[in-house]
Amino acid sequence: MTDGAVTYLDQILAAKRAALHADRHEQGVLTRAQLEAELARVGPCKDFAAALRRGPAPRVIAEFKRASPTLGTIRRDADVVDIVRSYEHAGAAAVSVLADAHFAGSLDDVRAAAASLAVPVLCKDFILDRRQVLAARRAGADAILLIVMALPPPQLRPLIECAHELGMQVLCETHDAHEVDRAMSAGARIVGVNARDLRTFAVDLGRVIELRSRVPESFVFVAESGISTRDDVARLRDARVDAILVGTSLMSADDPGQALRELVAETP
Repeated sequence: MTDGAVTYLDQILAAKRAALHADRHEQGVLTRAQLEAELARVGPCKDFAAALRRGPAPRVIAEFKRASPTLGTIRRDADVVDIVRSYEHAGAAAVSVLADAHFAGSLDDVRAAAASLAVPVLCKDFILDRRQVLAARRAGADAILLIVMALPPPQLRPLIECAHELGMQVLCETHDAHEVDRAMSAGARIVGVNARDLRTFAVDLGRVIELRSRVPESFVFVAESGISTRDDVARLRDARVDAILVGTSLMSADDPGQALRELVAETP
């Protein structure tokens, strides 16, 4: 892919900005009392970070998605409740749910997953605005994803602080050393490194392993994308990764829950 080419990420972010602009007058302003009453009905957030430190490493954030811009349809008629429950039964520490239309997802999927699970739910979306943070919280999400590449410095910290104020935690996704430093300095306590370059879509787990040493042990470190074999898991375990986020390889399997069990089974 040449420099200056329009990427999938560019297209998704442009669509998200257009949607946010279109509905900027649609949402009424809640008073503090109204917001607190609404969030009380949703209930308190589960501790996403604690879940990613509990039990043998690496713990798994198992992802639900029906499609992706690069692969097209993965599992067209997938039922979110059936699959996320199978992940929970297979030992997932947490579940990630795609809420973006480019992945055939929505906040309704987040809402359904949150209502049916005991483990924390990560709302995985392309979040650019406080309204999206609040919408994720109202849907029952315990944590949100923020992509450092998509958020200039003036935007990143306020969104992290907004999530924390609402009781949620943030998985801050990075792709290089500069973004890792930005995430930590902006207040993120859970740092993810995506092995997939969001501009070329090439995958390199070596970059994740290389950046592990840059993140202190006091932070939760998550490896994202490109994890499909037990050898991949073993490499990341040896690199002292706290958690892994796995989606496509599970959603492509005949039985996603069983695929998760097999993926994390210790090699004899």
